[in-house]
Amino acid sequence: MSRGDAPSWLDELVLEPGPPWHHMGLRAVDEAAWLVVDDRREAELAEKARLLAQRHDEVFAALDGTGPAGDETLALITGWLARHRPDLVIPRPAPGAADAHPLEVAGRQVQEDLCLMDRRDGATRLVAASLCFPTHWRLRDKIGGSAAAIHGPVPHYREELAPRVDRFLERIPAGRISVRRNWGVHDHDTLFVPEHPSPRPGITADDAGERLWLRSERQTLRRLPETGAVLFTIRVQFARLGVLAARPDVARRLAAAARGAAAAGTDRVPAHLDAVCAWLDRVR
Repeated sequence: MSRGDAPSWLDELVLEPGPPWHHMGLRAVDEAAWLVVDDRREAELAEKARLLAQRHDEVFAALDGTGPAGDETLALITGWLARHRPDLVIPRPAPGAADAHPLEVAGRQVQEDLCLMDRRDGATRLVAASLCFPTHWRLRDKIGGSAAAIHGPVPHYREELAPRVDRFLERIPAGRISVRRNWGVHDHDTLFVPEHPSPRPGITADDAGERLWLRSERQTLRRLPETGAVLFTIRVQFARLGVLAARPDVARRLAAAARGAAAAGTDRVPAHLDAVCAWLDRVR
């Protein structure tokens, strides 16, 4: 397998064994790099359309008063596409969607999921979201919650990251776009995963490279200058674990991070941990 088979976003992963077990890992990016478009766009927008048609209340929610922030988000996204990807065909509105929330309209145009955070009742809360590709959480359980409440079940989050996240959400200036990535190892490449699925049986160190996937969320945050809400985008990207045969440097770091996560009992413990680490250890 050639190094060219490995996606470039592997170099953006924070793969530290810890402690600390959670890292904000934020860096600034230019406007042109805010969103990511690739050859999965048509398929992923079609999957979004299907989920919004068949499971709408599971993948979209908005509290009262979020229309202006939704309008601002839609204008930002349509403007970005016009400037940076004018070659793309913008999907037509779904039948009967003329009165859809502007955040839903925006979410149908990009591969990213879109979440709006805003100050309510003394905290920055999730007030609206187009969330078609969740990683082990349900929108209906989180809408209206603070950042701390949303991450409540995550081990080590409160003590290691909660205060820093709250300060960041309060102080992020308009005009700055921040990006970070997380990672996990899964035995599927399904996009809509609101719950932990049962592990698939029989995966071993011999076939882990072909049967397991790295799932990474590229997350960006920016303050909307007019409404003051924070727009949080989530772009899910996959790579088969086997691509790391071309990246032994990443394989070593991932093995150390996976073992560290398991020792600490964090939420990043990969499915099929023993097979993952044994496969990674063979990469040279």
